[in-house]
Amino acid sequence: MKSVIFILALIVISSFAFAIEPEYLIEDCNGKPGGTMYVASTGDPHTFNAAISVSTSNINGWLYSSLLIPDIYMMPTRPYLAKEWWFSEDGLTLYMKIRQGLKWSDGEPFTLEDVRWTLEELLPEVTGTGIGGIFDANGLPPDVQTIDAETISFTWTTPNALALRAIGFVDIFPKHALDERLKAGTFAQAWGLDEWDKLVTMGLYTIEDYITGERIVLKRNPHFWMYDTQGNQLPYIERIVYQIVPDRAALLLRFEVGETDVFFPTADNYPRILSMAEEKGWQTGTGVGGYGNQFVAFNFNAADPIRREWFRNEHFRRAMVYLIERQSIIDTLLNGFGLPLYGPIPPYCGFYYPGVEQFGLKYSVTRARLELKKGGFDWLSDGTCVDSRGNKVQFELITNFNSELRDLIGVNLVSNATKIGVKINYSQLQFNALVERLLSGRYEGVIIGLTGSPDPGIGANVYRIDGNIHFWNYPPGYSDEDHINEENYWLPDWEERIDEIYKLQITEIDPQKRYDLFAEFQMIMAQKQPLIFTIIQDLAIYAYKNTFHPGPSEEDLPYYGPLMDFWGAWKE
Repeated sequence: MKSVIFILALIVISSFAFAIEPEYLIEDCNGKPGGTMYVASTGDPHTFNAAISVSTSNINGWLYSSLLIPDIYMMPTRPYLAKEWWFSEDGLTLYMKIRQGLKWSDGEPFTLEDVRWTLEELLPEVTGTGIGGIFDANGLPPDVQTIDAETISFTWTTPNALALRAIGFVDIFPKHALDERLKAGTFAQAWGLDEWDKLVTMGLYTIEDYITGERIVLKRNPHFWMYDTQGNQLPYIERIVYQIVPDRAALLLRFEVGETDVFFPTADNYPRILSMAEEKGWQTGTGVGGYGNQFVAFNFNAADPIRREWFRNEHFRRAMVYLIERQSIIDTLLNGFGLPLYGPIPPYCGFYYPGVEQFGLKYSVTRARLELKKGGFDWLSDGTCVDSRGNKVQFELITNFNSELRDLIGVNLVSNATKIGVKINYSQLQFNALVERLLSGRYEGVIIGLTGSPDPGIGANVYRIDGNIHFWNYPPGYSDEDHINEENYWLPDWEERIDEIYKLQITEIDPQKRYDLFAEFQMIMAQKQPLIFTIIQDLAIYAYKNTFHPGPSEEDLPYYGPLMDFWGAWKE
């Protein structure tokens, strides 16, 4: 009898052990483990906290993991922390199963509670209603339920067309490391640049060392949960050293002299890279373009009431559109690597509406003058442009250092503005300083860019009135600054319609009807020009040493270039 009990006990213990066996993701890779990859970056990151960062720091991409990852078309089709997912028949509920037995970088277990806490407590608290796709058409977050130890459900009050992308692409955070900070109201300070050594990750790497303005050293996460078919832990590359350099010229030089392994050339220096590639032993190529955009924004809530009035004048904004030589910049300075952008969606996106091309306001000084005249502006005898009260038209325009395309746009606009008597005080700031100006609402004009998506609905945080980066027209109550208040707030009917479109598109699952909504959105943006869209680089350009191997497929790399599926990359 005792032997029977013992055998049964063994069966129970074995079953339990099997149940918690880590469910590793096995990838068909054939690289060589070890080595260090050297790259360079201009400037320090804003923070290591991806939940509050308004930048798309390429550092954070190594540190965090989401439930799903994109395919080469940036669609949520590939499992990652989640191994399975499906929708209920009524389309209101999304179910996901997570991998079991995984660990955070500090050795603590990764559980479904981390997923629930991130999506139900953390993100609504730190991002409000601005997180695209999380909130449904009624402005409500999903009801989150844990079904069992590995299954979680998200139920909305209306169908959510963005559900899979919104939930699947969210970075998951460790509850055990951050819950107290969230409850104490200090989450925004967590994992700042002075707390790099406290970071707990589920990504490929952790931070080994950080010296401000000099370098960031990443080391392989000892608990990362991907392996190749031979049993080697991924990623293959043991360390990544980010050398922080002052400008893009330094990026190019570091690559040319062999100090970095991977480089993303700008369109203007790509011919130089090509001419040296064979001699240097470099691999070069282009991938599909991204969905981001570059634009000029004017602050509808500018502190100066005179300039505030100009920026709200659509004729003024349209005049500025006419002053940008998009095609000339592309042809002469970008070696043809670009497309004029007349709205928020690039021409190769499935949601693109060709009707916006009728508002493709091409460069014309004459038309710029006519628009200003329509807007109530005039000129003094010396050619200086003035408004209806005789105020000389001049304003501040800022952008960040080390963005060649933005600088080209800025210099071009400043130069052409002088032709119509408008003075623009143009300057470049460190990126973190620029971010602070935007977040405080203390700017007049800015050249900035945003990452995009094949689905424009994900941009609710930008285009909705209550979006957390709706920075050209922040609503009253956004901050304590006295120039953003009920008394001087301006909300035109067309912006209210954009807000309505973004609420309607969430619940619209009919593809044609959803396309029609975004067609109307594009037409409003093209007509009213609340943002002046400029140029999109339609190809991703990259170069890397022939001793560096991107991974399983070195051909037909997408927008991500050689960093796509980096766990399979290796060095000779």
